[in-house]
Parts: sequence; structure tokens; C-alpha cells
Amino acid sequence: MRDRHVAEIRALDPEVDYLRIYQLTTLYEFPFDVFLALQMSFYRTYAIPSISATLAKSGEIAARPIKRGEDTGLMVFEIVAHGFEHERSQKVLRAMNAMHKKWDISQDEFRYVLGVFLVPPMRWLETYGYRKPLPQEYAAAHRFYRELGERMGITGIPGSYAEFVDWFDAYERENLKPTVDGHTLLGASHRLFVNRFPAWLGFLGITLGNALLDDVVRDALGVTGPPAPVRWAIRGAFRLRGRVLRFFDARPESAFTPGGVTPGYPEGYTLDRLGPPGPGVR
Repeated sequence: MRDRHVAEIRALDPEVDYLRIYQLTTLYEFPFDVFLALQMSFYRTYAIPSISATLAKSGEIAARPIKRGEDTGLMVFEIVAHGFEHERSQKVLRAMNAMHKKWDISQDEFRYVLGVFLVPPMRWLETYGYRKPLPQEYAAAHRFYRELGERMGITGIPGSYAEFVDWFDAYERENLKPTVDGHTLLGASHRLFVNRFPAWLGFLGITLGNALLDDVVRDALGVTGPPAPVRWAIRGAFRLRGRVLRFFDARPESAFTPGGVTPGYPEGYTLDRLGPPGPGVR
């Protein structure tokens, strides 16, 4: 049944059962969409000059763009899959805090990056999902990232999803600007999409990635291609995919396998391999 999980989500309290709701949303209902949306939304940070400068200085994206992109998603999905108190999640959280402690990052920047994981993926589901998110899913997603942010020492987190959207949009209106660092980081990250295609079709990865960037971010990053008709066709194909999925059964089990195989980890991963070179996740 396509609505296998919808009835359960509707019956849950997002303040109490937020983890279960967010697990159903991300690991059962929309796993492909959420993982791709997380990758796409992270590109927004390249258009914030202060954040792109820090990312460029770290050198991780330029040196290991595929690993850097996958590690971010895997670390988040580890916490989603296991909950905040699980040993694996605790290790991931310690590693995340240690990584960020090295850099001079303001609370506004931390809050914005947290919002990048919340707001654009929910908007992606509104546009490309087989259905729009339920009210319980908006509230649960906000509750999950509020908890994550608090465990990372982030202050001033807006108190609801709607309030976070308002804060997020205002921050972007004031801060999105093109920079050399942002353009360079985007070029390096294109390898994430190129890696999904045979070598001779690598250009399709760049076309796909650029087409799926929303117009605000495209302008801020100085992206000019592909031509408008190609963008409309690609975005239309993703919308059509969502409509087609309405006729398929929902996943009966989680799409995420801890330690599983990914393009960047063809033999699977262990927690200690996630993150930049050094102690890793312990």
C-alpha cells in the first residue's frame, strides 16, 4: 500500500514521537528524495561568503568532494536511524562537535547550516515528493533538528518550523552573495553527480546538479547553465517521478543500512572512516 506509513504518522505526536515520524519520512517514505535534497541543499552554504570561506580553508571539499558529501549525509542518517542516545549516534555527535570546534563559526552560521538540513529538504518534498509532507512531518523534522542543534551547542533555534522558515529566508536575503570560494566549491562538488554516471556521460551529472539548484542559489553561485528549457525538462521529470511513485507500494523496511555500501564506500563503511582525516568517529 502506498499509504502504509501515512496512517501511523497521522496518529503520532510530533513532540513526543518526532524521531519515529522523521524515521518514517526519511528512511521509508522519501529516502531517495531526502538524501538527494540534503546534498543539493548543502550547496546553499557555498553562497554564504563567511561559510564558503571556512569550507574552502578546510580543504576537504576540494580534496575529497565525494567523501565529504557522502559523509555528511551518512552521519545525519546514522542519528536518524538510531536516535540520539544510541552508541553509534553518540560517537557521530562527538565527532561532529570536534570537527566544528576547530573553526571560528558564529551562532548565526551554525543556525543557518542547521536550517539547510531542515528547510530546503522539506521544500524539495513539497515540489518533487509523491505527496506533500503532513503537518506532523514538518513538526517532527523541526523537533529533530532542534534536538540535534541543542546537542551541538547551537543557540537561538527558532521555536517552530514556520518560524525557522521565516528566519532562514531572511538570513538568505541578507547574506547570499557570489564569491570565488563558492564557485570553486560548487565546481569540486559536481564530482558527486559526475560519479553517478559513466565517464563518457559525466557532463550529465553537472547538467543535472545545476538544473536542480533553485534559481536563488543559481544566481548567488553564478551558475548560468543549463539552458532554461533543459532545466524545465529535468525538473519536470522529477515531478513526474513523484506522480508515478503514487502507484507503487511504500517501502516495508528502512532504506538505510548502517555501514552499508555507497558509491564512495563500495565495500561499506565503518564509523571511524567518516569525517576528515584524523581520529574520525570514535
